[in-house]
Amino acid sequence: MAGNSLVTSVTHTEAKATTGKQKPYWVEFQLVDEQGDPVANMPWKAESSHPVSGPVDNFTYTGQSDADGFIRIDMPHGLELKLTLNSNLLTEEMEKRSLRVGRDPIKDSTVRPKAEKNGHVWHYAVVGELCHEQPDLQLSDGEELPLFHFPISSSFQGVKIRTNELEKRHVIEICPFRTWELVLHHQNDYSMANAINLGLASDLAYDEIDIIKKYFINKCQDLSTIPSRKIGQSTINALVVDVPYSERYLIPIDIDSTKTDDPEGDTQLYYVYNNSKIVIAWRGTASLTDGITDASFRPVESDSCNIKSECTSLVPTGKVHTGFWAGYTLIERMFKNQLNELSNKIEGRDLFICGHSLGGSLALIHSARLKESKPLLYTYGMPRTFTKNAVDVLSSITHYRHVNDQDPVPSVPPEADLDNQLYKLWGPLGTTLGFLWSVVELTAWQIGEWGDCFWHHGNTVAFLTITQSRKWQQCSIELPYPRNCMTIQTRLPEKVKLYLVPSLALQEAKQSGQDQKAFKASLTKEDLQEFFPEGMNPNRGMPANVGNHLLTSYMPYINNKLLGLAYEKGVSDGKSFTEHAEKVASFNLQMDYYSGEIPKKEFDRNKKFLSLEDLLKNSLSSTISAASGSDALKRFGHYGEEDMENV
Repeated sequence: MAGNSLVTSVTHTEAKATTGKQKPYWVEFQLVDEQGDPVANMPWKAESSHPVSGPVDNFTYTGQSDADGFIRIDMPHGLELKLTLNSNLLTEEMEKRSLRVGRDPIKDSTVRPKAEKNGHVWHYAVVGELCHEQPDLQLSDGEELPLFHFPISSSFQGVKIRTNELEKRHVIEICPFRTWELVLHHQNDYSMANAINLGLASDLAYDEIDIIKKYFINKCQDLSTIPSRKIGQSTINALVVDVPYSERYLIPIDIDSTKTDDPEGDTQLYYVYNNSKIVIAWRGTASLTDGITDASFRPVESDSCNIKSECTSLVPTGKVHTGFWAGYTLIERMFKNQLNELSNKIEGRDLFICGHSLGGSLALIHSARLKESKPLLYTYGMPRTFTKNAVDVLSSITHYRHVNDQDPVPSVPPEADLDNQLYKLWGPLGTTLGFLWSVVELTAWQIGEWGDCFWHHGNTVAFLTITQSRKWQQCSIELPYPRNCMTIQTRLPEKVKLYLVPSLALQEAKQSGQDQKAFKASLTKEDLQEFFPEGMNPNRGMPANVGNHLLTSYMPYINNKLLGLAYEKGVSDGKSFTEHAEKVASFNLQMDYYSGEIPKKEFDRNKKFLSLEDLLKNSLSSTISAASGSDALKRFGHYGEEDMENV
């Protein structure tokens, strides 16, 4: 009875087979996705052979799953069976299906409990385990089949049913053929999704390209959990949505001035892209050469020339930090073809640029060069890069600049003019003399005399620790009236670190149709200008702390705040409160209790800051309204852990 081929019924258990009378043995399958929805009209093949006589008694069954995803096979004998599905049609169909939130195939499955309650056998399978052969995927140079979906040990082997598993229904839950994509919103308004994901991208820029590739290829294609990265002692998860595998990230590309036949300088960036988005991340200070670049802050004209002596100017007016400009133009000079290729890939995609420290300054310069492509820029702890006149010219670039408490780097170069005559009068010696002159704050008349000065570009995002104090009168004699009194002022114990995005207040007023005086809690445009002066840093009122400059300090705080917002939005899988929220609540209680003794200016400022932080929930609007955005936040809350806040 060699090579028997039978077309079988796809009806339910009680139905008769379509070929002759009812066979003595049967097995049923139901194909569903992670949501429990049927995988219908899927061509399948089942094969069985006698364990002793082998090919002599080989049986092949074929058919197509019905509208409910059911397959029924009636057999003349109880041989072991292997079920496989059409590879191309399966991968094509499962690209369209979405993932459930939890990624543990056993604990988080909603299909399994129902199947087992009904007495069925439950299986979980990735597409590679069900495919009968390798599908025709469009892989680029250097790409391989994704290991999560095509595990080496079990791909193309099908679902095997032993003899004692016949006479049963087997529910096969199929993992969708998807991949992770960072949630990024190309918009003018601030986004917490952008903040955490572009911060992660900035941190990756410090690694070798092999590690960057593993993140965007291996981790973003591994659906067993969401992508995470260790930053210092903290594990920072990305905020991700699942997209079809065909919309995956392609292999990241690095551009490194130290890795050429004739290495020069020490400037690096990488970029990664998929069908709709491209992310460019510049590396920050990581070597002595970078440190020299940071310290070389004479302002110069932003002119660059190529090997054909064709020169271009970045901005028509104003100047740029000479060290940062030299680092950037080094890349333009050494990698002209690669940058042209990058420009071609930007076309038709949303452009995101990011960087930390020196990387932020290089990212701003690159954004200025790519201004016509409408880059969206997020930076972390970056120094000043352009003089005020140049910053004004670049005002159309949407840029959110994060400043963490006592981080000293955003305070350099100083807010005083650096384009002074000492550079011009003394030649090479003028660079040294000019540096010494520049670190001294200039008076108003000096600024006026020397001209343009360095300013910050973009919208400030400040992580500020705020405190409050108690002030009261203590008298040695109280009766018959107070005498010998003295004023005592002490700092109260509760303090809190707030996440302040001034532009959210302006956005709130604009969207509500109110004028500036109707800001929440009387937060006015004048207040914002006082606390967050344009082109400058917020007055942090505390000594510098180099530890606040590291991404190991920035990223855990962004992570904590995003977790809190996810819980607040009610998409956190049952969790509702974070340590940060408790600190804010305690700080508020302290303010209320001592309201009559806290200096008015301090009390009013802190109330306004608390109102401003409360607006941060608006930064999730785009995420929540996007397809699968709520699921992304649920996953982030499900897998996230809050770091202890040290304030």
